[in-house]
Amino acid sequence: MKQKFYSMAIPALVCAGIISACATKPDVYKKIDSAVGTAEFDKAIAEIDAAQSVPEGKEKPKNPIYPEKNTILLNLDRGMLEHYAGRYGDSYNDLTLAEQNISAAYTKSISQDASSYVANDNVKDYAGEDYEDVYVNIFNALNSYHLDNGQALALMNALTAQGGKLQVLAEKYSQDGSKVEEFFETVLKAGGTVFSFGTIEWPGTAEVTFTNSALARYLSAVFCLANGNKDMARYNMFELQNAYNTPVYSGLSVPASLAVTGERGSETGPLLDIPAGKGQLNVLAFAGLSPVKIEKKDEMLFPFLLKYPDLASASVDIPYLQERPSAINSVSVSVEGADPFNLDLLEDLGEVLRDTFNGHQSSIYLKTFTRVLAKYVAAYIAADAAVEEARNKNMPEMAVIAAARGPVLAAKKAIEASEAADTRSARYLPAKAYIGAIDLDPGTYTLSINYDGGETVTKTVEIIAGEISLVEAACLK
Repeated sequence: MKQKFYSMAIPALVCAGIISACATKPDVYKKIDSAVGTAEFDKAIAEIDAAQSVPEGKEKPKNPIYPEKNTILLNLDRGMLEHYAGRYGDSYNDLTLAEQNISAAYTKSISQDASSYVANDNVKDYAGEDYEDVYVNIFNALNSYHLDNGQALALMNALTAQGGKLQVLAEKYSQDGSKVEEFFETVLKAGGTVFSFGTIEWPGTAEVTFTNSALARYLSAVFCLANGNKDMARYNMFELQNAYNTPVYSGLSVPASLAVTGERGSETGPLLDIPAGKGQLNVLAFAGLSPVKIEKKDEMLFPFLLKYPDLASASVDIPYLQERPSAINSVSVSVEGADPFNLDLLEDLGEVLRDTFNGHQSSIYLKTFTRVLAKYVAAYIAADAAVEEARNKNMPEMAVIAAARGPVLAAKKAIEASEAADTRSARYLPAKAYIGAIDLDPGTYTLSINYDGGETVTKTVEIIAGEISLVEAACLK
């Protein structure tokens, strides 16, 4: 029975981990990245579209930049580049599709039972990362603001309201431990082994601490003021101050243009109280590129196999976030007829990505550990059966040892061949968001947004008395 269990379990578990060619190699993005680095966003979009198009009478390319399993990434990357290019309608459509597909993938995942945890993530359709889901809302809210389609505040509320996306991040992976143990328990029962959970040291889990976004609160306040709801703007500014007390914002201070004073419900500050007869220019500048996922080797040791010391561990690939260096050191703004001013760092998106990825990475590690463990348990059972059979045949001790090592060696080779990290991730989220503001007389102004280490972006803006004018810029060097 043990031998039969091994012969059935190992192929099944190996098949569950077979690698599908879904993770596109970074070098295929060279032309797109080059255009992004010089702020030629329309050219970058054209490169994506050209790579995805199929000429009439031609077959689909065997290795497209965005295969069908990576549709969410296609919508994310193209939608972000369209946003930087000022093609807000196109960006809104692409990012809306990305958000809908991420939501559908999450709904599907929570409805699956523990058996789904045996599958290597590479074989699945890409479901999006939590940080991608957060910033889809933020950038689509900006699209909506520019399009004036009435959806900006609703998109921000989906993040920040009670029970919104930001509040559930810390709970998203809380059930993974019990689910993988439930799966592993079925493996133990099927094998008739004497293993118990008490003999296994399960990996620890990492917490997500990001539950409040200064960028989201700032935009919510701006959108509330545009809708004439100053009380809700005050509430969002109050929450913005609180965001800086959380670990993600460690070492940062509330930007001067967003500071408030006064009792709760009666806060005052530059954004909330524009001087009579003046309008306020707000500049939101994005800089650099956020981290992307790469694979790193991790050695998993299983003490119950130490009688085969050279086979008791497996080297597997786990996804990690890797920084992308930026040339941008600071951002300043020059406005005709006014003194130049520096922008303050509002949100370090890289820190947010690392924090929100902690929960998923911990879940990935736990699932990978469980898959590897299940394969090794099956091999251990088969090794015991092989030893018993060899001794019943009065085989020499060397032959007995060789018979025992066979299943374990086969499992190790299968594990190291099949366990690959899923390194798919959005490539064109910015690394940092800067903010600054100045009160101006009504009129039309030309301003220069100067990226130290990058280019200067020129914008024209109309200032209206009593209103906030929001200008965006991006330099992704």
